[in-house]
Amino acid sequence: MALSLGQLSILVFILARIAGVFIQAPLFNSRSIPFGVKSGLAVWMAIVLWFVTPVSQALPNTGLAFILGLVFEAAIGFLIGFICNIIFLAIQAAGEIMDMQMGLSVATALDPVFGAVISVIGRFAFMVALVIFITADGHLFILSALHQSFVALPVGTMANFSSPALVEQLINLGNMLWLVAIKVAAPIVLLIFLSDFTFGIVSRVAPQVNVFMLGFQVKPLLGIFGFMLAMPFIVKYINELIVVMTQQMVILSQAIK
Repeated sequence: MALSLGQLSILVFILARIAGVFIQAPLFNSRSIPFGVKSGLAVWMAIVLWFVTPVSQALPNTGLAFILGLVFEAAIGFLIGFICNIIFLAIQAAGEIMDMQMGLSVATALDPVFGAVISVIGRFAFMVALVIFITADGHLFILSALHQSFVALPVGTMANFSSPALVEQLINLGNMLWLVAIKVAAPIVLLIFLSDFTFGIVSRVAPQVNVFMLGFQVKPLLGIFGFMLAMPFIVKYINELIVVMTQQMVILSQAIK
């Protein structure tokens, strides 16, 4: 069977959108997965979607239009992956806040998966969120959202990335990131604050007690204990955020049409 240039262009556009998702989407963007495995998975998904994907009426017919189309497709996939990844960015930020309050902000190490220096609790909170995400079939949700994106935005569609609705959504996502981080870290921050308040009273009553050194020993244990107590609520909250991700996908498809 001979393939036309237009059919090959459709395959390349689909592959560009999948590549954009793989750059940002949780689990799929992990550096622990070999590049060859991710490339093979992306090509296999592109071939599968090739036969069921709607196509825009007017495909690019010039070299410049083709390059712009590739950029737009990759940008659409990048936004889809970013919306899915916002939960993990928020949970990791919450872990950084908890580490700072617990006195573990200096206990950092280079994580080869992220390629950056992260703290102990931040890494632990991220792994907990990842396990919950996989248990709730979040990875399948990403693949479903990718498939539905081709229905809402067919291949070759020139997305409107300058729309005020998209700018407003990105601002709201930034607000949601820090709001989620503060909500997750709030119980531990409050617990550490109460311990600091208690140490302050002890230092006034018994000045000979070295509360500074005592705090280094008590705060990490107290923070971990508080994190374990808050775990059921964190699990429930992450499941609610997955529902919010679904709503944000719908908003995104409407914003860039």
